[in-house]
Amino acid sequence: MERCLWDMVGKARVVTFIGAGGKTTCLSRLTEEISQAEKPVIATTTTKVYPLAFSSLWQNADGFSPPKTGMPCFWYANLEAESGKWMGIPVDILDQAIQKEFGKSFWVIEGDGARERQLKCWASYEPQIPHLTESAVLVIDGRLWGKKLQAREIHRPELYPHLIGEIWRPELAWQYILTSPMFYSEYQKISWSVLFNRWGDPGRRSSQDLGNDELRGLIKVGEEFLGREHLSDSHRPQHLRIASGNAKEGNLQWYDLW
Repeated sequence: MERCLWDMVGKARVVTFIGAGGKTTCLSRLTEEISQAEKPVIATTTTKVYPLAFSSLWQNADGFSPPKTGMPCFWYANLEAESGKWMGIPVDILDQAIQKEFGKSFWVIEGDGARERQLKCWASYEPQIPHLTESAVLVIDGRLWGKKLQAREIHRPELYPHLIGEIWRPELAWQYILTSPMFYSEYQKISWSVLFNRWGDPGRRSSQDLGNDELRGLIKVGEEFLGREHLSDSHRPQHLRIASGNAKEGNLQWYDLW
């Protein structure tokens, strides 16, 4: 059965997206799904994004969360003149606002930037995930399967030079996932999902798309790969879900590793 983003994140109250290949699309889509369920929802970023089409906007850099309007709201600090992007809210200020509003609103957050690349590598100060995040999603461009990775497709390729020139297959994907923030000690209490976002024309699938059979194969390789790594419970996130599909269209499928 195919389900939507809000199902995938377990209807969590605070959701943060990181990675590349459709984070902003996921943010907009999840915000829409929550709003359609008639729940109050605030979207924001801890980095910066190009202006989005939201019914309600709230510009405030001082930590005062948006007033209740009955519409999904995007909160940003200010407009960056050079890039034309909305500057996000520092993670410490955002945590304070979430704490104050906890239980009253749902929050959807973009927690890092990738400059429209297909794969994200993280600098030491990235990502910026609020501590009160309940569910986090690592987004990966689902069109990479079977392709030889090029530096131009990767954000900060100099940090993961071993990826360049390699074929994006399950083994390489798991090597990448294992070095991602979901395995950082500070984020292991979060429920994590990896979403291979198969975006583009929803009516077409190429041979590189990750369909149901390929997803099962990825899970099998992941179980073997993680078994070889002998990861203890203290060195892995409390929950890991592997998902694939078109987030914008709301047709996702997934399997839970634990």
